[in-house]
Amino acid sequence: MKNRNLFLFLVIICIIAPAIHYFVAGKNFDNTNVRNILVGIQALAGVALVVLYGRKSKTE
Repeated sequence: MKNRNLFLFLVIICIIAPAIHYFVAGKNFDNTNVRNILVGIQALAGVALVVLYGRKSKTE
């Protein structure tokens, strides 16, 4: 596995998946709006990392 693929895999597992699980499990109803917004930002940042580093570079 290449380093970039490992990085993308870890971003998905460690950043995006917990954020999605937070909303699917219904924890957003038990917490404040501030935490919900921060978890949403976490999910968006993870997606941004995947998009930014997931593109193939011109050197490949």
